[in-house]
Amino acid sequence: MKCIYFGKNLHDLGTSRLEKIEERTHLSGITTKLGRCILILKVVIQHFEIIETMPPAVFLNFRKYLKSGSGFQSLQFRQIENTLGLRPETREQDQPGKDYKDALNTEQSEVAKDSEKGDTLFSVAETWLKNVFGTYVRDRVQYFNVLSEMMKTWAEDTTMEEHHRGNKEAFDKILKEDTYETIPDRRLTFEAFHGALLISLYQDEPEFQSAYHTIKLFMDIDSLVSKWRHTHVLMVHRMLGKKTGTGGSSGYDYLKRTNQDKYRVFMEFFNMGAYLIPEDYKRGEKPYSVP
Repeated sequence: MKCIYFGKNLHDLGTSRLEKIEERTHLSGITTKLGRCILILKVVIQHFEIIETMPPAVFLNFRKYLKSGSGFQSLQFRQIENTLGLRPETREQDQPGKDYKDALNTEQSEVAKDSEKGDTLFSVAETWLKNVFGTYVRDRVQYFNVLSEMMKTWAEDTTMEEHHRGNKEAFDKILKEDTYETIPDRRLTFEAFHGALLISLYQDEPEFQSAYHTIKLFMDIDSLVSKWRHTHVLMVHRMLGKKTGTGGSSGYDYLKRTNQDKYRVFMEFFNMGAYLIPEDYKRGEKPYSVP
C-alpha cells in the first residue's frame, strides 16, 4: 500500500513540476495536486502507529519477510526527494564514498539519476515567485523604500518592549542583493525571495490570497516529509536499536543524520516569518501595484 501512495505522490509532484505556475492561470491545478500529496503523506505517517503497536520481539519474527524492502531507501522515495528539489550534495552518506544510488540495482540507479535532472518543484516555485515580484513591483526603489520605512517605524516604536520591536539590522540585509547573498543556507534568488516576501506580507489581499495558499502547501509538504523522516527514525530505533537497517544501511545512526534542516527543501518559506511586519505598520502606501 505504501508503494501505491508513494507512486501517486510521485506522479502528482512530477506533473506539478512540469506546470508553469503563473498567477491566475495554473494555481488551481497545482494546488489540487499538492493538496492530494499532503493528504497521502498524512495517511502514510499514520501507518507508523500500526507498526508501533508491535513489540520489537514480534517485529523481529517477521522482519525476514521484508527482505531488502525499505520505504526510506526505496527508489520511489528517492525520486520524491529529487522531484521536490533535494540537492545531491546535501545528502548524508551512509558510508564514506558511498552514494545513495549504490543501494539500488542498476536499472533503479539510472532512474534515480534521471530524476536528479531537469526542473524540480523548488525550481518551478522559484521561477513563479520571481515572476510575481516582476509583475507586481514596477518600481524597485519605491518597493524597498516603503519596506524600509515600515520596518524603521516598527523598530523605533518605544510603546513596546525592545525585544518585541522590529529587527532593522536583520531586515536591512534582505533589502540589498549583495548583503542578501551573504545569508547562510540561501537558495532562493533575490527576486524570488522578495516575491515570497511580498505574498507573505500581503497574504490577506485578494491579489495574493491564492498565491499564499500555494506557498503554504509547499510548506505543508516539506513539513510532512520531515515528519515522516522523524517518525521513521524513531520507529527504527524502537524496533532495531542500532542494528543494520532493513534496506542495508547502517540503520538508526544514518537515518538520524538525514533528519536535519538541510533536507528541508522549502526551508526559506519557514524562515519568512522573521521578516514579516505587523499590520499596524503597513497602513500607509503599498510597495506594489496590481497590474
